[in-house]
Amino acid sequence: MSGKRPPAPPPSIEGYDYLSLLGSGGFSDVYLYQQDRPRRKVAVKVLLSDLKTESARKRFESEANLMAQLSSHPYIVTIFEADITAEGHSYLAMEYCSRPSLDVRYRRSRLGVDEVLSVGIQVASAVETAHRAGIVHRDIKPANILVTDYNRPALTDFGISGTTDTLDDEAGLSIPWSPPEAFAGGAPNGVKMDVWSLGATVYTLLAGRSPFVRAGADNSQRELISRITTSPLPPLNRPDVPAALEQTLATSMAKNPAARFESARDLALAFQRVQSELGLSVTAFEVMEEPAPREDPGDGNDGEATRVRQVVSIDPEASTGSVKPTGTAWATPEAEHTVLRPAGAPSTATPDPAATPAGAGDEATIMRGRLPDGSLAGARPRTTDGNGAAPQGVPRAHGRPSYAAGEEPGAPGWVPAVPPATGAPERGGQRFPTGLVAGIGAVLAIIIAGIFVVAALNRGVDSDQVSSGAPPRQGPADPLLGNEGVVPQVKGFASKTSGGKVTFTWKNPEPRAGDAYYWAPVTATDQGENRKVDKPTATTTEVKGEPTCIQVVLVRENGKASDASRYCAKR
Repeated sequence: MSGKRPPAPPPSIEGYDYLSLLGSGGFSDVYLYQQDRPRRKVAVKVLLSDLKTESARKRFESEANLMAQLSSHPYIVTIFEADITAEGHSYLAMEYCSRPSLDVRYRRSRLGVDEVLSVGIQVASAVETAHRAGIVHRDIKPANILVTDYNRPALTDFGISGTTDTLDDEAGLSIPWSPPEAFAGGAPNGVKMDVWSLGATVYTLLAGRSPFVRAGADNSQRELISRITTSPLPPLNRPDVPAALEQTLATSMAKNPAARFESARDLALAFQRVQSELGLSVTAFEVMEEPAPREDPGDGNDGEATRVRQVVSIDPEASTGSVKPTGTAWATPEAEHTVLRPAGAPSTATPDPAATPAGAGDEATIMRGRLPDGSLAGARPRTTDGNGAAPQGVPRAHGRPSYAAGEEPGAPGWVPAVPPATGAPERGGQRFPTGLVAGIGAVLAIIIAGIFVVAALNRGVDSDQVSSGAPPRQGPADPLLGNEGVVPQVKGFASKTSGGKVTFTWKNPEPRAGDAYYWAPVTATDQGENRKVDKPTATTTEVKGEPTCIQVVLVRENGKASDASRYCAKR
């Protein structure tokens, strides 16, 4: 909040004791009060006495009503009371967030990528909730994201909000985080404006400055508006920020609103994909839907029934598709965890009970989806099959499925596991001697082991992968050999744009005979078809309105492959 004007004296409010000033804004002051009943500290926002016009009062009351509709969301500040003092001051009594706001934090030091991604998803879930209620915020910025006592972000200051159908021209805007259409007049799309502002806020937390502020340059309002309207988004130039995140932010802040993400939910989905790419835990995206009609439990014990909130779950790997609620249950302490399929895959995915913790309830349902290698995003590894034995193909700790050579279903050399003998088999009513059965079992075990060894020695690129154009998977490194045998990622990217085409080049850090490359064009929400090339270069069509990016996988002659490297052409 700005300190350009002196704050007004704190008003006397019945049932509240004044403690200190928290801050001042353009239309109001915020104070810390002690509430008597119940006894707690609250933040009280008071409308300035010289702005008690009918228009200002309506806007203030509108903020109270809007926040009251949304304040049950975990990432929106809770409203306790809205009233008018005896002297005629309108005020809001709100949740007191004692920790420094994100505005204070980013000015002190830049935040880590993992924390920023988590905050971005959490605030996006609050914004999406508001949008589904028909409310646009219109002033998303670091100063309006407070931090609760439990270190959770809390979106506040809906003072210039409006419905998604109507925008108030009298309301002010925070220029550094506002999109180009905010300065062009007319009736811009409020949802797309919020998408821009949320992307600009995440950019600010990573850069330590708002997107179009230049160190040592003229940063007047006129210059900022000019850069926002015409200048490309400058790169973050942080070594720990992957190209996928740069691309996501550039898409959210595209000059043309039509080129941006369609919703805050889509932006959150892109952030989740980046988390998966970095091997981070996927942050929950919490959006409440309209409650389903109450069903009669049938036993009359309504007071003992536990209702599970309806939490919407989205797939970090899907590029399109509607959100799917996990359902509402009575007398059921666990919420469903729906595992959704990746984009383009057949709809056969089913929930994995072993990967879902019992008693998870309605607490932060993680958006489950499968990563490009087939593993579950955010899934916990299953350590036993229910009988104390480790099942085949369980996900390793970092999220990829691990198979021994020849064990992967459908791979060359794969054979079904032989079920354990539970006793001597019978044939024609006669029982075979136990010793003979044991001998046959030993021979079979030797034969199967030999098949596995041969399959491991001869296994190259899977036939199904070659036919589909997908790069092969890189198997786990031998823990006794360290990183020996691990294929390195390509690096040293460069790009050249000409005639609507972009030509990319890259470097192979350890070139070997037979090396090949699988590359694919990628956007912030989708991936194109993989294509194989023998030389470290590829050409694709330039993408209009957002960065042109590709990802490349290095494949050895023996079928081992590196992790994907993503790069976006310089503009």
